[in-house]
Amino acid sequence: MPTFPQPWGSIGAYLSLLRRPRPLALLDVPDLSQVPDLPQRVHVLSRLSAVVVLVPDGTDSVALLRAGAANVLSRSISPMELASRIAAERRWLAVLSPLHATDGTHEFPKLGPHVKHGSQKILLELIQAVRHPWCCHDLCLLLGDARHPLSRRALQARMTRLTRRMAECGASFTITHQWGRTTFSRARPAPDRSAPAE
Repeated sequence: MPTFPQPWGSIGAYLSLLRRPRPLALLDVPDLSQVPDLPQRVHVLSRLSAVVVLVPDGTDSVALLRAGAANVLSRSISPMELASRIAAERRWLAVLSPLHATDGTHEFPKLGPHVKHGSQKILLELIQAVRHPWCCHDLCLLLGDARHPLSRRALQARMTRLTRRMAECGASFTITHQWGRTTFSRARPAPDRSAPAE
């Protein structure tokens, strides 16, 4: 088991997963009744990392596997078996292509000094590291706690502050509004307004 387990929504845990080439998240669920929408949570977490889910005996694992879990294990298995199964998952991950870039480069390195707050930093890294657009509902689920997603209003406020910081550096996200959903895609440089039109 990890030496320092992190709660759902931990910025430090997400940053750690994003900065590893082949990350593996161990999602421990002692009580299913305390974690609503577990398959959706597995789905959104699997965008950042391979996910192994520990669940109580008798849990139907089909929905979790369909949601993207790499494996579903009983919480009652022995520590030795758990460690062996996690080691096996890591061996499998070692043959796969890296999920995230690991060369330390960023599209917008000059954003670093401007984005200091943890909530803005994780949003920037999430959107930059993942190839596909992020839906606002998925971001709210990921950034909330184990029982409640982040509110849409809180996400909007964070994105507004981050967008302002990015604009100061000549960068922006691609933001799309459709059917009650807002999606955010990887950041791109703002167009150079000083360049002559052809």
